[in-house]
Amino acid sequence: MKLKLQLIFLIPVSLAITAGASAAIFTNSPDANAFVRASAPTANYGGAGSLSVSGASATNASGVANGAFDTFIRFNNGTMVSNFNAAFGSNNWLISGATLQVTEVGAPNNAIFNHGVGAFQIRWIANDNWTQGSGTPSLPGSSGITYSEESTLLNSATDASLGTFTNSGANSALSFALGLPASFVNNLIAGGEVGLFLTAIDPGIGFTFNSQNFGTASARPYLMVSAVSGGIARPGIASLNLSVSNIVIAVTNAAAGTTYSVLAGTNAAVPANQWSSLTSITPSASGNFSITLSNAPAPAGQQFFLLRAQ
Repeated sequence: MKLKLQLIFLIPVSLAITAGASAAIFTNSPDANAFVRASAPTANYGGAGSLSVSGASATNASGVANGAFDTFIRFNNGTMVSNFNAAFGSNNWLISGATLQVTEVGAPNNAIFNHGVGAFQIRWIANDNWTQGSGTPSLPGSSGITYSEESTLLNSATDASLGTFTNSGANSALSFALGLPASFVNNLIAGGEVGLFLTAIDPGIGFTFNSQNFGTASARPYLMVSAVSGGIARPGIASLNLSVSNIVIAVTNAAAGTTYSVLAGTNAAVPANQWSSLTSITPSASGNFSITLSNAPAPAGQQFFLLRAQ
């Protein structure tokens, strides 16, 4: 029996991938994000073009310590649920993966941001009751989320760790495969607001990355969520990494000896046999593998990709 996985990848703003009968991935941009500072506990920075996670002893390029930074990011997943319901049938799907993608700024221009490579934690937080605000590093705001509000938003009894990660310290797109505790998954499938909190583990980390306010849409944060039909273990999409010139599709539950091909087109209504074939791979072992589409910059309009298992 031939299994076909069809993925639609829309570039460049809100990326949504839908599928046929087995797997799909939806990529969502934040509806709110902001960093907060321990050394300016009542200041808001929700209008900044960057977000930051920093330890207390990290310093900027001049050796000045700017104190600890944390970041809050929130996504609305109503459209994701609607897309998965349309692809698989209402509630006939399960979350199979979630990945946060960000674009790191290795050498921030603003002296407010610290530098340094180290470990940090991403948490799912139950309390989404915060506002982004419009403050910037040059003109901090007096309304919106601040460091002093953290104690009212974080709750170790309800929040859940999604993993520990490390930044690169260089200009690069980074993907963080998130854990899937039940509380986080239940929040995703509810279709409302989903909040993440990023905080330093290493005191010397100074991790700065672009926010949703950054001018280039493809360099903003994205939450990529994959789902499978009915919960049966079938080939699925674990993550999709979009960098400056490459697209990397991570496939799970692949079957050894099966050929997986990627096709591309500019019109989803055109039959798949009229799409261009980009690449194919036949894994020698069952499990996970990645397909890399090299030198694939975002086109001026929409671009569609189709993943097919034969």
